[in-house]
Amino acid sequence: MRPSKIARPAVPAPRPASRMATIILAAILFGCSAGNSGDAAPEDSGRLNVVEPGGQRSPYGNYLAGRFAEKMRDFDRASASLFRALEENPDDPALMRRAFFLSLEAGRMDMALRLAHGLDAAGTRISTVQLLLAAESVKNGDSAAAVRRLESMDREDLARFAVPLALAWAQAASGQTDSAFVALSPLDGDSGFALMRQLHEGLINDVAGRSDDADAAYRAAMGAEPGSAPNRVVRAYGNYLERHGGADRARLLYESHGGKSADSLVIGDALKRVARSEVPEPLVADAVQGMAEGFFDIASVLPIERAGDFILIYVRMALYLRPDFPLAQLLMGDVFDEFGQYQAAADVYSAIEPDSAYGWVARLRLADDYYDLGDADAAVALLRTMSRERPERSDALIRLGNILRYQERYDEAADAYDGAVERIGDIGRDDWTLLYSRGIALERAGKWDRAETDLLKALELQPEQPFILNYLGYSWVERGKNLEVARKMLERAVAQRPDDGYIVDSIGWALYKLGESAGAVTHLERAVALRPQDPVINDHLGDAYWRVGRVAEARIQWQRVLGLDPDADLRRQVDAKLKDGLAPQKDGRGGG
Repeated sequence: MRPSKIARPAVPAPRPASRMATIILAAILFGCSAGNSGDAAPEDSGRLNVVEPGGQRSPYGNYLAGRFAEKMRDFDRASASLFRALEENPDDPALMRRAFFLSLEAGRMDMALRLAHGLDAAGTRISTVQLLLAAESVKNGDSAAAVRRLESMDREDLARFAVPLALAWAQAASGQTDSAFVALSPLDGDSGFALMRQLHEGLINDVAGRSDDADAAYRAAMGAEPGSAPNRVVRAYGNYLERHGGADRARLLYESHGGKSADSLVIGDALKRVARSEVPEPLVADAVQGMAEGFFDIASVLPIERAGDFILIYVRMALYLRPDFPLAQLLMGDVFDEFGQYQAAADVYSAIEPDSAYGWVARLRLADDYYDLGDADAAVALLRTMSRERPERSDALIRLGNILRYQERYDEAADAYDGAVERIGDIGRDDWTLLYSRGIALERAGKWDRAETDLLKALELQPEQPFILNYLGYSWVERGKNLEVARKMLERAVAQRPDDGYIVDSIGWALYKLGESAGAVTHLERAVALRPQDPVINDHLGDAYWRVGRVAEARIQWQRVLGLDPDADLRRQVDAKLKDGLAPQKDGRGGG
């Protein structure tokens, strides 16, 4: 079957009911007293208040409201509700901890700091509390207090990496540069963090004015192959070279870095700056920015799909120290996108200056969020504007083509893809997705000859790519063309993705078209199990049931299709089959 677009989910997946039961039980045990929040939390007209018979507010209504908002990843509302609950029950340590984390995730730093001081005074040694309070001390110029706090911290979990970085920058702020390097040394015990230690050693030397030592540390972080060094390291060393009379070396470094997407834009901007003989501001100007860099670096190595909450916490601390930090803002937007909080992500991307090094990438992601928020017109308008702004770049046109294709505006999508292909010029292996996408748009627009050419070329670039194998194979099956070749292609695709309902459907439908209805039923039943809400797959199974004589089950499947919002053409076909069944087979083929 032709794969539909893979969209981000509109809402986060619900948690098991047992978890909600646990939350309700915890709320009852807390026994929060009724009361008003006063002016501590912003006005929240949409908040949930549990009301008991007689019109009285439930004693745990704010707690439930907060936990419900947390499940929806609405951290601002969650923190406001739990803060109200905390004011009703101020001595509850568990409630204070929860309110602290939610305030931090919401970016309500005044509230988070107030709660952090309360938890610290109560003797709580939560590492995030201690890190935030240390950051506050460094930001306020009291680096000695930050050093004392950090030196006394336990180093478990993420604190094992975060404390050395934070302590090093607190000591750097105190002028204890050599002690800062000692603080960083535990990172060498983890091979994955040795490079981070080298980068921060370079940054600390740079801030301290130790030019030769900074150069040596940056070169160590670069490694033996500059082209494979992380973008952040390349930017740091190149920035250093530009500021220390090494503009030519910086240019060679940038040119050797084969960055993609965001990296290519940032490196490209740096090359333009070198050509204009402009001297940049330091990537990290002082210890406050250095500590922000450390928090960001911790966040950037965590897997966003499993550690989004931790990433958000560390990014919030980085932005507390350095509000103008586009790379951290981008990462925060990515977390909100992962959570399905598209408006929050859009707000973050919109706050990044368009002319900053990461402004272009932010606007591309903003267009995606416009689409996910249901405003495709805004997404299309933004991408058209961007494609005119940078006529040498293809990425805005590719995104434009994708959104137009999702909107079933196939001719316009193909035109956008045409423009992208023209801008790229020499199509390489990495461009297979563009040809694949244009092939889909052309096929859906009824321009099969051009579509087939694109799909074949994409397959030439990536011979075993399962999505290409599936789309081209399915398209041939639908046209009764190259059936045996298509079958083999689809078998290769399903071998790679046995749990992809669309691809399993494709091999089942190919067998059906080849007259092997019994084998088709086996695959199509599995496809329906994998994609039970897809009307086309259910229709295919109904046809296969009919051919093997399971007439009653066929009619049940077709009837089911009508309840799955099929398009007008499929609805018409199903109505006809429910009335008359399928025509007899011809030449041993399945028909349709």
